[in-house]
Amino acid sequence: MNQSQKKLIGSLGIGLAILILFVWLAALPLIGKIRQISQEYLANKETLMKLDKQELLFRNLGESHLEKQYQLLNIGGAFLSQQETVSFISTLEDIAQGTGNIFEIKTAKSFIPSEEQGGEGFLSLQVSLWGDFRSLLLFLANLEDSPYPPYRLLEIDSFSINRLSKESRERISLGLAEGDLETILGIKIYTK
Repeated sequence: MNQSQKKLIGSLGIGLAILILFVWLAALPLIGKIRQISQEYLANKETLMKLDKQELLFRNLGESHLEKQYQLLNIGGAFLSQQETVSFISTLEDIAQGTGNIFEIKTAKSFIPSEEQGGEGFLSLQVSLWGDFRSLLLFLANLEDSPYPPYRLLEIDSFSINRLSKESRERISLGLAEGDLETILGIKIYTK
């Protein structure tokens, strides 16, 4: 082998050694660093996705909370306040008169639960109506929608209908026809 070939092989050997040394000292740590950074990136990406989901849930909960708050305000208006009790009774009288019924309140009781009992308070009315069947249906339909607005939470907890005979009509003497109805309603109006 001549001198130039030896130099070439020596140069190639030194170049190969430098290349191996470069890969070992520079490229391998760089690859390790890249692998570590990519793992951190994936972990951070997963954390960001969780945060995005939490933010979306938080927004949805906020919107839901506002909607529920609005609904609670509307529901609160459905309960009769103590100050409105007398006007509600006069509204019942107006409904009866407007539907062609004769109206009389037999009893009125107010129930306010104690803190131990819980629940809602209510006003219980025992009401008598006299009139024909059509007038009774009109009264019940108007009762369901009254006072408008807002609608009130009320419940009819007892209902009794009797056809008036000639004797009972004379006893009542309110200008009723034979065959008209006497209806006794138990009405419960929820109060706040």
